[in-house]
Amino acid sequence: MSKMDNEKLDHLILETWTDFIDLKNKAELSEVLIPNSMPLLWFGDLAKYEKSDLKILTVSKNASYAEFGENQRYEKLLTEFSSVNLETYKSNLNRYFEYNPSPWFNQLAKFLPVFDSAYKESENQINRALHIDLFTPIATHPVWPGLAKSQQEQFKMKFPQLLQLLEPDVLLTSLSVSNLKILLKNAGTEIEEIFDKEEVGKAAKYVRAYRVDKKLIVINGRNFQGTYFGGMTDQFVRKCLTEIKGMI
Repeated sequence: MSKMDNEKLDHLILETWTDFIDLKNKAELSEVLIPNSMPLLWFGDLAKYEKSDLKILTVSKNASYAEFGENQRYEKLLTEFSSVNLETYKSNLNRYFEYNPSPWFNQLAKFLPVFDSAYKESENQINRALHIDLFTPIATHPVWPGLAKSQQEQFKMKFPQLLQLLEPDVLLTSLSVSNLKILLKNAGTEIEEIFDKEEVGKAAKYVRAYRVDKKLIVINGRNFQGTYFGGMTDQFVRKCLTEIKGMI
């Protein structure tokens, strides 16, 4: 990243941390915010992502409460204080997949090799993927779909700023139709559907892709009962992703 980009990233981290502190002071959110937690703007090695030939971001709705607590994935000095040490913060996020990552990511990780990519060091993959969240980088309990609308409205989306900084080539996600519309609206202005296939014999089990502003490829697979690309065979999903890769 250039010096200017690093300055923008640091500004976004500090801005997000300020938002987090403000939310903690709101009584209506005290029940859903996680004690001893922090905002998670990204998951994965940012420096290696930046060096990748093909930049892949996976996207979900917001961070899980399971990232904190007994798993101890982050240094206590980050999660127990109201201010943030920028370098320690970035280092913790960058090494997420190198130590005790959540098994939730396994479902997405198995499709990344189609794009010669992986979340962590791999002998066979040349690209490094990152994960970000659409609605908020702040973990809640329950997670985003379980929050009341009045609670959701208190969170500030950082997704557009992250896209500007990270400049991905591909977004890989598995959202409902309504949430996908929100993602596309915040990803760009010119949206073109370029791929749409359903698996034979499995009604409403599909993979679709869109080209945003003539560059970014957004791939969305059917979310089945909370499972990303769920209800479809891995073979079908990989075949679709391989076809879409040829369009990049």
